[in-house]
Amino acid sequence: MARLALRGVMFLGVFLRVVRGWIGAGHMHGVVLVCADERCFVCGVARQDAEEINARTLDPEAVAKCNTHMDALREKAKAGQITIGDSINLAILEEMMRDPTTTCKAEDLQAGSSYDIPKLTQQTFGKLRASDEIIDEGHFLGKALGEGMNGYRPIVEMMNTNFAIYGMAEISSLGNTYATTGGKFDMPVTILGAGGTAPAQSLGAEHSQPFHAYIMGIPGLKICSAASPEAAYGLTKSMIRDNGPGMLFTPVKMMKDVKGSPELGKCMPLNKAAVLNKASDESVKRGTAVTVLTYLHGVREAQKAMETLKEEGLEIDLIELRSLKPLDKDTIRESLSRTHKLAILDESTYSGGIGATISAIISEEMFDELDAPVKRLCMDDAPVPYSLAMEAAVVKRDSDLVQGVVDLVFRKY
Repeated sequence: MARLALRGVMFLGVFLRVVRGWIGAGHMHGVVLVCADERCFVCGVARQDAEEINARTLDPEAVAKCNTHMDALREKAKAGQITIGDSINLAILEEMMRDPTTTCKAEDLQAGSSYDIPKLTQQTFGKLRASDEIIDEGHFLGKALGEGMNGYRPIVEMMNTNFAIYGMAEISSLGNTYATTGGKFDMPVTILGAGGTAPAQSLGAEHSQPFHAYIMGIPGLKICSAASPEAAYGLTKSMIRDNGPGMLFTPVKMMKDVKGSPELGKCMPLNKAAVLNKASDESVKRGTAVTVLTYLHGVREAQKAMETLKEEGLEIDLIELRSLKPLDKDTIRESLSRTHKLAILDESTYSGGIGATISAIISEEMFDELDAPVKRLCMDDAPVPYSLAMEAAVVKRDSDLVQGVVDLVFRKY
């Protein structure tokens, strides 16, 4: 039944695209496709101005309230005081204003979910474009799949990205449908939410899984991470505008306490890493510099480790993997050509993890740059304990990175 339903949605998508093409070309002048709700955006959006559509379909008072809210967030951004969650909220609201085909789905959406990511979406854009979903992730990810096939640009906020496990089949269909058609069948679906595993997280095994690693093998799916408001804002805007499916992960324990100043209106590339710190030329010449790859909470842990390493006379090229897939090999290769040593602070498991994939790629494609084996600092193949004492043995942190860098420099491997 599920396969039949999917085929039906795909057929409807192709049919509507053909009809929309005829309408746009001047054919079928007497045909008008509508639904019971006058705010239906399935047909003819490309021929109309977004501002005109918004003026015709949105409540002016709700829009005014939304604009006031966005202005307040922009002032926070200019002052360097906006959080990761608020940065994504601002990006989503801006994109929904910019493109009337953009929709949003989330659990507890009216209340802003857990981190205010979908805040004011339904109050501003109505229930058709912003739906408060039941606790059935496969259900509303499936709705996003259908919308993506039919000319919409859906955004799905997962509250906690591990909940997307219950929509794995739909996520697989997103990537495979896009990939098997060679990109000719647009699938502009954005999935985002807080995830990862921070030291002292105390969320237990179910909420601490490396879902970002689970989906790495899905063809056609872009996978990004953002550990700052700057990255969260820019990547959210880019992913929403991209015509392929993507999933953006943000660090669950940094959503409200990390603040920054994103460049308003700026989109960021979905295929680039970011060099957050560069070891000095003197350290490189001494052989005391190491390339460190990390993402999510690992960024903060690595930044903490830098102070301790500096006391030991060691430095790092710190690279944030904002694109987990595709991997920015050029940035990694450029750093390795200087340091010739690599440590990966990884928020996934020893088996099948992000670090395992990267380590294999480095060994196959950049082996000549290595003066030492790749040092993987990853989670054990075990459930993440709730107990802090037990968790410390499973989840790697700043102290583990310090030891890893020391081992690489002093050849204790």
